[in-house]
Amino acid sequence: MLIVVAAACGSSAKAAVNAGAPARPTSARGSTTTTLEKPKPYDPTKPIDLGGTPGVTPAEQHRAETLVRETIVALHKYATPAEAFAAGYRSIGDGATGYEHYVNWSYVDDGHILDPARPESLVYEYRDGTQQISAAMYMLPFGSRFTDAPDVGGALTQWHVHADLCLTGDSTQKVLAGFTTVTGSCPAGSTKAGDTPMLHVWVVPNVCGPFAALEGIGAGQVPPGQTRLCDTAHGSVTNG
Repeated sequence: MLIVVAAACGSSAKAAVNAGAPARPTSARGSTTTTLEKPKPYDPTKPIDLGGTPGVTPAEQHRAETLVRETIVALHKYATPAEAFAAGYRSIGDGATGYEHYVNWSYVDDGHILDPARPESLVYEYRDGTQQISAAMYMLPFGSRFTDAPDVGGALTQWHVHADLCLTGDSTQKVLAGFTTVTGSCPAGSTKAGDTPMLHVWVVPNVCGPFAALEGIGAGQVPPGQTRLCDTAHGSVTNG
């Protein structure tokens, strides 16, 4: 099912969300007004509830929950890298970072955006001694910019780019060749990954919630003026 969203993301995710929730206000007549309930840690095995984040509208919360819920179901068929390979996904060779991205490059410009049935990239990590599916990484079409990124969940979600990655390969498989130098250039035979906005959706618990961007090597860059989002309000104590 294609997730349809509206409006550009602008500066909707400028900082990490608060773990708590404001006290329930009351009117002069003693009746209560709409309030935020305490956020629940994200657990993909339970009903998805991303409430409790200040400033997030009901529509934004609904879109975010729908995308997470449908991504969890859709990624069941990609439990292992072998299943991803059989479906046309190819590794970019970044397994040494701890997270290996498999990309189906034909999906990037196929006209499907935020479609759980056709995620552009799948993320695997080692869990219990085997490499298992951990997330989908949705990518906008080549040439897109942050201003083109749809607002999925307001302050719950944040897009990122990988402007410092260098990739080599053909149109069906691109491999990580390294990172750009201080001058912004790539090693011979490789080119910059570009500024295509991307969004992770985790199907396993994450300390920074279901839309966490990667940290450390290859973490990517968030929109100018924004702080990397870590949704500890919906995060687990430890990753999966």
